[in-house]
Amino acid sequence: MRSDDLDKQKWQAIPATMNRRRLEGVNTAMLVVTAVFFAARVVVRLVKRKPFELHDVFCYSSFLCYVGMCVMYYKENDPLYRVEGVQRGEIPPYSDILHDAGMIYRWLTASQLLFYSSLTSVKLSLLTLYRRLLDRTPAKFTYMWWGILAFCILSYIGSTITTLTVCDNQGAKYNRGECAKANEQKRAQISLWFAYGVDVATDLAVMFLPFRMTWNLQMPRTEKLGVFVLFGTGWVCILFATLRVVQVGVKDGVPKTPDPKWLQMWTVIETSMAVIIGCLPAFAVVIRNRFGTKKGSYDSRGYVKRSTDVIKMKSVGSGSSGLRTKDDELWPEAHGSQEALAHDAGHITVTTTIHQNDIYAARPSIKSSREVKPL
Repeated sequence: MRSDDLDKQKWQAIPATMNRRRLEGVNTAMLVVTAVFFAARVVVRLVKRKPFELHDVFCYSSFLCYVGMCVMYYKENDPLYRVEGVQRGEIPPYSDILHDAGMIYRWLTASQLLFYSSLTSVKLSLLTLYRRLLDRTPAKFTYMWWGILAFCILSYIGSTITTLTVCDNQGAKYNRGECAKANEQKRAQISLWFAYGVDVATDLAVMFLPFRMTWNLQMPRTEKLGVFVLFGTGWVCILFATLRVVQVGVKDGVPKTPDPKWLQMWTVIETSMAVIIGCLPAFAVVIRNRFGTKKGSYDSRGYVKRSTDVIKMKSVGSGSSGLRTKDDELWPEAHGSQEALAHDAGHITVTTTIHQNDIYAARPSIKSSREVKPL
């Protein structure tokens, strides 16, 4: 279609769905809330002097992709509302309308790819976070972890491919906004539901593995409950993903082509929830210090630091029987650690068992023995 023919074109009227002020108000509010959580996470990590690790990289990546997605949507709204204004008869056709139609698809495609990237980054952040727990579990959990990682990556690739292959002619799509054939609309619906299906499946996989891994680990109940609650928040992501696909992809129980404005709003909401959940593990140290148990410090060799190296013992009689009193036998420690004193050829063997109860700590449980010569 040439620009000269625009005045003769009969535009199909579309129903009003959401005004721009309300749409961008929701997007801005979600962006601000998410930015507050992300900034708080950064502050907590800096104040607690936590080292920069791989899960931090993925968490930051998820937020940056989320911000980029919001920017793409803001850029999309200008041509989107102009074109729809022409279709409604609110404004007359203008010479750049075909260019605007193509730009809508450019911004929309870019935002969809950033949407997939943000969600996948959150999942990879959580996966790498509890990767260290695999050192204390059977080998089968390591295989499961790698399988879930591969599943997340393949799901991301599949969602990207289905998005990029919706339209028959990519040049016509991105230059003139032509992508409205029946088969193209059908592929748009398939892309939406495929992305939803693999998103929910990967969420369930990421949630299931830490539940199974920590079930039999030697951890305080409060710590174990915290792990369950943390990864159980994945149900929030599933809830908003379901709301998104139902709101934009179903009408009267029948699949429909997604409305760009409703798709935009629910995509921003779902991604905001995912990024916020990805930031939550950083606050575990604050909650533990406020309400939980205290965590012991370690020396350079991995042993628990003690306030003093002096070991006080009651005097033992000089008889040849070498009898010991009951007080000399056992000193119970926090977290189930014990020091047992055994009389063996004039030496005392002190055995210490240390249990790790923090998934942020890289050291596994340690059991050590050392000899103390009698004074």
